[in-house]
Amino acid sequence: MNQNSIDLKQLLYLIREQKDTEINLNLDEGCVLETEDPKPLVKVLNYLINYLAQLNNQSIEISLDLLPEHYRLSLLAYTVAKSLPEISSQLNEALQPYRASLKTDHHSGSYIQLTMLFEK
Repeated sequence: MNQNSIDLKQLLYLIREQKDTEINLNLDEGCVLETEDPKPLVKVLNYLINYLAQLNNQSIEISLDLLPEHYRLSLLAYTVAKSLPEISSQLNEALQPYRASLKTDHHSGSYIQLTMLFEK
């Protein structure tokens, strides 16, 4: 099977161009994944951006950090919501081929942060 390189920074720029949502990016260089199929990752990222966009009317903040053990992708949205719609349980399964996990941090009435960690 063929491995493809996915530059997460370039992928996020492409997704932002396609979205009708204000997205601010703060992205490190060098976050590259080797994978057979990038499509499920694109779907997960679109899902997460759409999920956050429904919760606020401000911009979404996305940061990508190159760390020694992993890449950290953080999506942050300010929201006054006290409770949130459930995030699809299928996301963690979709992230497995990328050796990634998803964590949610919601501070009720303030913000929600979704953090993905990609193992190197």
